[in-house]
Amino acid sequence: MEIDTALKAALKATSRAVDRVRTSEERLNDAVAMARAAGATWMQIGGATGMSRQAAHERWGYLVRPGGCRRADCDCPEHQVDGCLCGHGPGRGYRASRPPAGDSGS
Repeated sequence: MEIDTALKAALKATSRAVDRVRTSEERLNDAVAMARAAGATWMQIGGATGMSRQAAHERWGYLVRPGGCRRADCDCPEHQVDGCLCGHGPGRGYRASRPPAGDSGS
């Protein structure tokens, strides 16, 4: 069964659009990482991207800064990629690795 010409064209256009979206998302991620490395706050990044500071942090908080640290003002080992205790990462909130309130973790 042959796919008609209009459908082929629509599928090809869809594929090209997805490629452009992926490229744009990579550029946006790079720009956010550069902004954070330059000292931008999540509020400033949120404002630049049309979202709240919390939404910006949830979306890009996992991005690693040059040198491996997630925080411009900190060089503690626990903020390094392999030793992060704060629970940040794609799809993970900041409480991900912390015990619930009132739970001593024992």
